[in-house]
Amino acid sequence: MKFLSIFPLAGFLFIAAALAGRILVLQKKGIRVSSKAAGKPPRLLFLYPVFGVLLLVWLGELVRLAFGWPSGILPDWFTAPLSGSNLLQTAGGVVILAALVILLLTLLHFHDSLRFGLDENNQGQLITKGIFSVSRNPFFLSIILYFSGLALMHPSLFFILMALLTVISIHFFILKEEKFLLRFYGEAYRKYRKKVGRYF
Repeated sequence: MKFLSIFPLAGFLFIAAALAGRILVLQKKGIRVSSKAAGKPPRLLFLYPVFGVLLLVWLGELVRLAFGWPSGILPDWFTAPLSGSNLLQTAGGVVILAALVILLLTLLHFHDSLRFGLDENNQGQLITKGIFSVSRNPFFLSIILYFSGLALMHPSLFFILMALLTVISIHFFILKEEKFLLRFYGEAYRKYRKKVGRYF
């Protein structure tokens, strides 16, 4: 069971390394992956520090679990597991593994179209094949699965809350992105949306 304690942190490091590696490869090809609309400051800029602190606390909890440290900066009632079920832990591990596989397939099928942000001057092609023929948002799906798997493996109030926040925030971002894609790709995206589900 020691492996299961390390697996969420290892999965996160794998996700970070896979994304960083893909970004470096694209940048070497001269492809800009970030989208910055000129002259427009990001909306809800004041929330960025909040997300930064949440990410650091979340990462601290992952490290604490991986190395078996007894307590972190959060109160015990908030981080103590609500269940010690081996079945839940195993199911969570399987869900995280599925998330990693989906992420790899997504990065593979993105080819040179990986972009972060919504910018009409920095868009790749509309990808509809491979994993994108099963899900319109496989990258976001992999992130949702990762956080859900983590909440199953370590069902504390903290990780359950983080999974819920992730699902809600990603869903709202997808809704915003869909409007953008419909405006940018038009009929091609409309046809794609009819054939392939938002998540599955």
